[in-house]
Amino acid sequence: MKTFWKALAPLIVVVLIAIIPAPEGLAQHAWYYFAIFAGVIVGLMLEPIPGAAIGLIAVTLVSVFCEWVFFSPEQLAKPGFNVATASLSWALSGFSNGTVWLIFGAFMFALGYEKTGLGRRIALMLVKAMGRKTLTLGYAVMVADMLLAPFTPSNTARSGGTIFPVIRNLPPLYDSKPNDPSARRVGSYIMWTAIATTCVTSSMFLTALAPNLLAAELIRKTVHVDLGWTRWFLAIAPAGIILLLAVPLLTYVLYPPEVKQGTEVPAWASQQLKEMGPLSRRELTLGVLVLVALGLWIFGEKFVNPTTAALMVIALMLVTKVVTWDDMLANKQAWNTFTWFATLVALADGLSRTGFVKWFASMMAAHMSGVAPTMAAVVLILIFFFTHYMFASVTAHTTAMLPVMLTVGSTIPGMPMEAFALMLALTLGIMGILTPYGTGPSPVYFGSGYLPAADYWRLGAIFGVVFIVVFLLISVPILL
Repeated sequence: MKTFWKALAPLIVVVLIAIIPAPEGLAQHAWYYFAIFAGVIVGLMLEPIPGAAIGLIAVTLVSVFCEWVFFSPEQLAKPGFNVATASLSWALSGFSNGTVWLIFGAFMFALGYEKTGLGRRIALMLVKAMGRKTLTLGYAVMVADMLLAPFTPSNTARSGGTIFPVIRNLPPLYDSKPNDPSARRVGSYIMWTAIATTCVTSSMFLTALAPNLLAAELIRKTVHVDLGWTRWFLAIAPAGIILLLAVPLLTYVLYPPEVKQGTEVPAWASQQLKEMGPLSRRELTLGVLVLVALGLWIFGEKFVNPTTAALMVIALMLVTKVVTWDDMLANKQAWNTFTWFATLVALADGLSRTGFVKWFASMMAAHMSGVAPTMAAVVLILIFFFTHYMFASVTAHTTAMLPVMLTVGSTIPGMPMEAFALMLALTLGIMGILTPYGTGPSPVYFGSGYLPAADYWRLGAIFGVVFIVVFLLISVPILL
């Protein structure tokens, strides 16, 4: 009976929204599309069936009924417009998204760590050095991400492709297994610490997240304000450093591991390392390939796209027999996450294509007249932050919402545009914590088996509120 209601709830949400007349200024087809999208979000939260299946069903549903829920009458009336071709092109668009393939690559890197034993070796070394307390393991993960962040513009590459493949080997050392009650022993704590950390580091450095650079360019073109690396860091540092130091401890309190400390495991890890012996040829090969990928992600982005670099290394893993094609085919977790995120990217993009995002931003702007500049800035920042629930990509959010918010802010008398623009941009990293699809590495950690859907949504909301409240309390007095 419980499963039945979980399955029925998304349908009820779709119907209830759809039967309400479209709000003024919003096309009816866009309202119907929003109804479907809202149903998808409810479905992802309750998970009556796997998330990837929900995404696939929703994309198919929109494609079948695209004349009523996706395309406007003006689009349908265009000479030569082929509805069937256009709807299929949209439905499959997520499968050609570079970030989706980079997420897939992160899982394949993790597979290499697993098959060669290199991941286990590194995990054992971490446990030997810092495993007496679970909290110190959390800080080790935080420090690793922080050190890579200034040089890695893709947080998917940094956290999903570099950090995750290593730390996924830590929980089994404590008999903490994915998709199992034992996940809470250690695994859940480590995984949430990792994703929360990378969201903070993504905001801390201009070069830690590709959309940061996009935002800086949009701000330069829209309000003629230049944001350099140092200026960015100094603006976020007071709030960012506090959040970064707090993440492992806050996770330890709000999502506590069952195993807190013990000397037995570090001693056991030391013995296991002795039994493993020296590095094998396959471990060395994988280590070199990972360093090549990391080098390209940090220094070669002007010449090689991060996703291309990941695919190149995956191809070399096959050529050097670090992993086999059968190994990759058997990696259900990777293919499942690939399908799930590809469909979700398309669905979130549909909100912009149907005009819903533009209408929502305009509606908010209409209610801001007469509001004091500081209060208006705070309200607009909160709207900008929490509308990320509607996006499966920080890049898409930046492209769709940032120019609108800047334009709205410029119409408010006395608004300090330089500070306002900077504060909007500084939230791009931390907003990724809100949902399991909020930023590139989110699906990687969500698909790890250590963060159940209910836990992820609950923690995402809690940490999202903590992040934005701390940011506003510290940054508003300093910058405005």
